[in-house]
Amino acid sequence: MARLRLAAALLAALALSACTESATAPSSPSGPVPGLPGSSGSGASSGNPGDTSSTTPPIDTAAAGDPVGNGTWTPADSTNPPTIQPLDGTTYSPDGTGTAGTSGSSTALVFKTSGSGLYGVGTCGPNGFWTDPAGNVFGPNNPNCLEYGSDGTGNNGKGQCALSSTGQPGLWFNPGGQPTHPFHAKCLRTGSTTTSLSLSFTPQAQLFDASNGNRAMNFYSAGGVVAQLVYNSATNTTTGAGILVGSDNASPNAHTWTIYFAQPALSYTTGLANGDLIGEMTGPGVEVVACNTSLGCSLVTLQLTLAP
Repeated sequence: MARLRLAAALLAALALSACTESATAPSSPSGPVPGLPGSSGSGASSGNPGDTSSTTPPIDTAAAGDPVGNGTWTPADSTNPPTIQPLDGTTYSPDGTGTAGTSGSSTALVFKTSGSGLYGVGTCGPNGFWTDPAGNVFGPNNPNCLEYGSDGTGNNGKGQCALSSTGQPGLWFNPGGQPTHPFHAKCLRTGSTTTSLSLSFTPQAQLFDASNGNRAMNFYSAGGVVAQLVYNSATNTTTGAGILVGSDNASPNAHTWTIYFAQPALSYTTGLANGDLIGEMTGPGVEVVACNTSLGCSLVTLQLTLAP
């Protein structure tokens, strides 16, 4: 099957990816979590929810309607996909545990119905179906086909969205006039806002601090690391990898949602430094994209509640 061949190739690439820390884990097991293809977008608020009725065409040839396969985004650098890094127990010390969830309101996001996917990879079709370069189809509501704006203010009413010098959409200039990076969450096209969506995540978070000011946060499930953030104090940047799987508050049957930790909102790729997102997550929270295959994607505020 084409998807299996693609996944195998990605797994091989991840296995060869270099680690930034030594291979000794602190106090809990850690290791790489495989990534699959995924994600795209464009800009400010829009009342048009896009095509939400065509769920049959095209056929999901990749059988990737499952939450993890359909919730993973295309990496900015396909030759070096993000992977979870082992932490050096002689450098990092455990410092607090907690659980993640969303707080406040959430805003539905709009999908492209044509054109290229995230970072110009693959193509988009009706209802957020994404076709990768090998012809495998993922969807519906694949985050690679989120729409980003390239003009007007950000979806928070602040800053300005524009095209990058290389023609990538969603470059957000913050209120101080500084350019951040393309495919910024502030330039996602948005639909309606609701307070009824609440997400919770079972994986337990473990914080780690290093004497040089670096920090890390691992989310553990079944003895392994499923999602990670690493803060580099020298560059003042945070990078992420892995995927956090949780559920909403729907009754009687909750829906499965995913938050990909290498999405632009959580992982530095280029441009203005994104700062200490671990600190933000344990404080006011970080605005990220969460996705459900049948319901679509929403902007939510992800927050970590620390154990007493």
